[in-house]
Amino acid sequence: MTAFSIIAAVTVLTWNGQWFPSGRAEHRASPEAEARTVEAAGKMLGEALAKADPAGTNGVIICLNEIRGPKTAEDLVAKLGVTNLAVAVVTGYRRRDRFDQQQDVIATTLPVAGSGWSRWRNAKAETPPRGYAFADIVIEPAVTARVYAVHLKSNYGQTTETIAARNRAKRTGAVRQLVEQEKPKRGRYRRPVIVAGDFNADARRAEFKKDDLFDVFEKAGFLDALDDIPAQERITYPKRGKFGGTTLDYIMFRSFGKPSAAGVVSASGISDHNAVFAVFDE
Repeated sequence: MTAFSIIAAVTVLTWNGQWFPSGRAEHRASPEAEARTVEAAGKMLGEALAKADPAGTNGVIICLNEIRGPKTAEDLVAKLGVTNLAVAVVTGYRRRDRFDQQQDVIATTLPVAGSGWSRWRNAKAETPPRGYAFADIVIEPAVTARVYAVHLKSNYGQTTETIAARNRAKRTGAVRQLVEQEKPKRGRYRRPVIVAGDFNADARRAEFKKDDLFDVFEKAGFLDALDDIPAQERITYPKRGKFGGTTLDYIMFRSFGKPSAAGVVSASGISDHNAVFAVFDE
């Protein structure tokens, strides 16, 4: 793996907002309640960035899941109070005859050379839901990194092993697509890549031992930013229940040096997912 010098360190942050800002799947909370949630989330994420970078000098890249849409994304980013932080891309997934309320977002303080989003490739019964957001972010004058925000298939409602196997296949299929897209052509430079978001699988828990998406990442040269964090400190889904106390949210990276700092920050009840951050200095 080839590392390189970044002029300034970069803080990467990912968070699933849980049907943000209503906290409900198909119904809206009152405007006043949503405004309070946006305010609280902005404060929480701002504090997470401050924990990662107390001096506030790092470049910032934020990947968000389950955000209602562009206006919500803009409102939330504005509440973080970070100079030059702007939304780079918001997905436009549709759900039947309307826009999905679970959009992915990338925001950054760094220059953006290009951005967009896509649904996953059609794989018939194993086609993953939603898709991915991407942004080509200039992290050093001669280096542009590709950043993906993803929200992989959940385990919700998997009442049989057949459904569970199909859900695993959807998660792995999505990761295989990204890895294939980032496979360098012969003789081409292998650009730095970050894949961040809610993977809905835990790399270390027995309940997810049949998930092979992490093997796909590893074989393609990706590392886990939380790899050196003690198990009790890396829980991103603390909710009670079958999948409670697990690490479902990740920052996977390639062609960066190992992060100088990484951790999990409590969402303080704003979401059922905690936020994850990593600081890359090289």
